[in-house]
Amino acid sequence: MSLLKRILDAIKRPEEAVPNWAPDSLRSKPVFNSPPRPIFIIGAPRSGTSVSTWALGQHPNIQPVPETGWIAIMAVAAEQAYYVGSERGRFSHFSNVSYPPEPFLRRIGEAVHKSVCDVFEERCTRMYGDWRQLGVIRNKPNSPTPELLLRRHSNDPKKRWVDGTPLNSAYTWGLLRIFPEARFVHLVRRPHEVVASLANFNEVGGVRHNFDEGIQNWIDHTYQALLAQKALGKQLVHVAKFEEIATDPRKFFGDILEFVDEPWCDDCLAPLNRKINSSNVESEREKVLELVRNNPLYQKADDIYRQVLEWTGEEIDDTAAQEVRDCTIFHARDRRLIG
Repeated sequence: MSLLKRILDAIKRPEEAVPNWAPDSLRSKPVFNSPPRPIFIIGAPRSGTSVSTWALGQHPNIQPVPETGWIAIMAVAAEQAYYVGSERGRFSHFSNVSYPPEPFLRRIGEAVHKSVCDVFEERCTRMYGDWRQLGVIRNKPNSPTPELLLRRHSNDPKKRWVDGTPLNSAYTWGLLRIFPEARFVHLVRRPHEVVASLANFNEVGGVRHNFDEGIQNWIDHTYQALLAQKALGKQLVHVAKFEEIATDPRKFFGDILEFVDEPWCDDCLAPLNRKINSSNVESEREKVLELVRNNPLYQKADDIYRQVLEWTGEEIDDTAAQEVRDCTIFHARDRRLIG
């Protein structure tokens, strides 16, 4: 059987549908906690994901999470685990009782959320000591980044978290399967600006990219994020333009907070007082644009950029939905971890 046919057969499986499932549809009636509501910033690297994560993380209800990488892996592994547990009908654990994927995936999401919160608690304790007992947040006097706080007040609820990992761009469908209440922010930056930044990425500890590598990197991430826009619609995906961080930050973050249903907080503007993880390419951008303008690969990137900005989110694109599912399903079905 060809790889393509295996992928398509997996997509067509009944468990891949999204039925109107509810806990009381099972006789055992499992009880769940309130669903986590994470915020994922998707898009190309060097597009302001770090500063946006830190800025949103100054909100009293949002934890700033360093780039994770492992959460997308958990989403793919959960799909694979359910498939393996259902592949032999009445002889498999899940399918033996016709157990649907939704409650299993939701349990995985609950565990991931708890782990994220546990790590955040540990970070806060290491940073602020016995802050719960003291009832106050005391930043270290010699902190090099006093405006970037994990917590600003001891009574901040911090019930949600924001993850700015570019890798998540390709796994929005899988993430949504374990986090049905997740929201995605596609942070898009002009391709030549990202290329200029990636060309100097070694200055901030990354890997330097030549122009073609940088353009392809931008395409890989931004195309996947564009597919997520088309597949999930404006209720789940919000497009934010990188340049607005500098030109109109109150609107930029205000629109995001409105999208994720959180009230405005002035503290979200505090991280903008310093450059975060910057590769200092302001003087290089126009020079790079002239060098890549006639590059066919760059012209492809420019067309994707145009599509991102022209998207209205009014209709769901079934073809795009199939593609975003394909990415998760391919990794879940064709790269079995064990067994």
